[in-house]
Amino acid sequence: MSTTARIRLLLVAVVVLLGAVAASGAAASPPISASGTLTYQSATFNSIRSAGGNTIIDLSATVAYTGTFSGTSTLHGTLILHPNGTANFHDVETFTGTVNGVPGTVTFNLNGSSDAASVVSATDVIVSASGDLAGLHGVLTEAAVVLDPAVGPVGTYRGQLELGDNS
Repeated sequence: MSTTARIRLLLVAVVVLLGAVAASGAAASPPISASGTLTYQSATFNSIRSAGGNTIIDLSATVAYTGTFSGTSTLHGTLILHPNGTANFHDVETFTGTVNGVPGTVTFNLNGSSDAASVVSATDVIVSASGDLAGLHGVLTEAAVVLDPAVGPVGTYRGQLELGDNS
C-alpha cells in the first residue's frame, strides 16, 4: 500500500471517529433540576361509583404550573377514596407550555396517594414529549395538600430532566 493510500485511510478513520464522538456528545444534554408550583384550577367528576367500601371517581382536571414547567396540563384518571380517609390515584397528564423556556407538549403518567389529612405525594413520569421538547425524559415528585376537594391539590414539584437527541 502506498504512503498516499495509507494517509487517506488514516484520515478516513479519524473523520469517522470524530463523527462518532460528536454524535455521542449530542445524544443528551446534561441533566437539569426542575422545580416550581402546581395548582389545580378545576376538576370534573365524570362518574362516581362504590366498590368494597371505596369510592371510585373517574375525573378530569386542569392544572397550572409555574417554575421550570410554565403552562397548563389537562389530566384524566381515576381517584380511589378509601373508608379510612386515604386515597390513591393514577392519571395521564398532558402538559402544554414551556420547560426551562423551551416550548412543547409533555405527557406524564401520574401516580400518587394522600393521607387522611389530604396531604398528597405523587410521582409524575414523562412518557413522551413533542415540539421542541421531543426527547425530553425525567421524573418529577410532587408534594401538595388538598385545600378544596372539589378542585384538587396545590403544592410544589421537583425533579431531574434530560433532553435527549430525538433524531
